[in-house]
Amino acid sequence: MLSRRDEILTGLGVMLLAAATLWWIIPTYIAIPRRVPIKALSPAFWPTIIAWVMLICGALLALRAAFGPVTPDAAADDLSVSRAEGLRLLALGAILVGVYFALPILGMVWVCMIAFALLLLLSGGSNLGWGLLTAILLPLALYFFFSKVAGVAIPQGQIVRLP
Repeated sequence: MLSRRDEILTGLGVMLLAAATLWWIIPTYIAIPRRVPIKALSPAFWPTIIAWVMLICGALLALRAAFGPVTPDAAADDLSVSRAEGLRLLALGAILVGVYFALPILGMVWVCMIAFALLLLLSGGSNLGWGLLTAILLPLALYFFFSKVAGVAIPQGQIVRLP
C-alpha cells in the first residue's frame, strides 16, 4: 500500500501521461484520414478513449488519496516481498516471455486466450468458471469484430488459423 503522498503523485503522473497522450502523442503520431465512414474505425478513436479513461482514473486516484481516510504508516512502509509473492512475480514474467515467443507460432487469438486463463489462475480469482469463459469468448469476439466488421487483419498463427 502506498502512502497518501505517493498515491497523489501517482494519480498526477497518470493524469500527466494521459494529457500528453491526448494533446501531443495522438495528434502528432497517429495519421487520421480526412473522412472516416464510422467514427469507431478511426485510428485515433480507441487511443483517445483509453487516454480519457486514464485521465479520469488518475484524477480519481489523486482525489481519493487527498480526501480519503488516512492509512496507517506501517502498511505503507512495509515493502518486503514474501516468497509466494516473489514466485507469482516470476510466474508473471514467465507468462509474458511465453506470450512473446508464442505469438508468431500460435497467433494473437490463441495466445490471448491462454495468457488470460493463466493470469486468471495466477491471480487466484474466486469466479474461475466465468473467468475461463471470458478467456475464451473475449478474444474470439474481438477477433470477429476486427476481422469481419472493421476489416483489420489480426495476426494468425502457423498451426491453427481462424476463418
